[in-house]
Formats: sequence, C-alpha cells, structure tokens
Amino acid sequence: MNILTGEFHHQVDEKGRLRIPSKFKEYMGTDPMVIRGSSGCLMLMPKEKGEALLSRIFSGDNLSESNRTRAMRIILSGVDYLEEDKQGRVQINSKLLAKVGIDKNVVTIGANDRAEIWSEEKWEEYLNDESQPDFDECLRSLGENV
Repeated sequence: MNILTGEFHHQVDEKGRLRIPSKFKEYMGTDPMVIRGSSGCLMLMPKEKGEALLSRIFSGDNLSESNRTRAMRIILSGVDYLEEDKQGRVQINSKLLAKVGIDKNVVTIGANDRAEIWSEEKWEEYLNDESQPDFDECLRSLGENV
C-alpha cells in the first residue's frame, strides 16, 4: 500500500488548472478522480479507488434517508475525472473549486491513500482551529498503534 505524505504549496491558475505534486503523480495514475471532501477540501485519488469508495458508501442506497440522499447528490454531482494537459496540469471544475473556496493559493497534502487539496487559507484555519481537539488528544484516539 502506498501512503501519501507531505505538504505542497502551489497555485491554481485563472482557468482552474494546477499541477499534482510529482510525489503523488505515479500513484494517482492517468485519470485521477477528485471528490468534494469534508472540512472544505477536495479529495484526489486514483480513479479505481475513488469509484470503489463511492460504490461502497452508496451501495444499497435507501432513498427514504434524506441525509444520505442529500450527501449522495452533493458528492456525486461534483465528482470530476482529471486529465493532464501537455504542461502537466489538470483542470478542476470551477464550481467544485468555488464550493471549497479555492481561487489561487492551494495546499496539497498527503492523507494516507489519497491527497487533499485545500485553499491555503482554509488549511491554516483548520490547523489552528482551537475548537478542535489538540494534537496529543488526536494521537491518543489512534490507540495503541502510536
């Protein structure tokens, strides 16, 4: 299993294009999938992993569960498959970028089996959010594995 790690600062151009960090490119393959994530980020993963995740989450969809149906609609309507151009950039749907507040400066982080793309501002807010548990408390929640 590949574990993606690291933090990379870069920019999205006016057409919504960015470069996937070279450290992540091979793992992502030729047509990675981008999905709206939690806390205001985008999740980037290989197409096969993304489709398997979505299939697992939404199998046996119960349309009477309004929260589940809403989540399904929001997530699936925003899924985008990315293709690299000749300059090594991928273009992300402008509506998806707007939903998570990405307009120029971005941070791409490794997050185990996926990458997350954050606006630089939201990433800093997330790291410094004092309403969240502190780092040591988060480590304890991982149990004896740490």
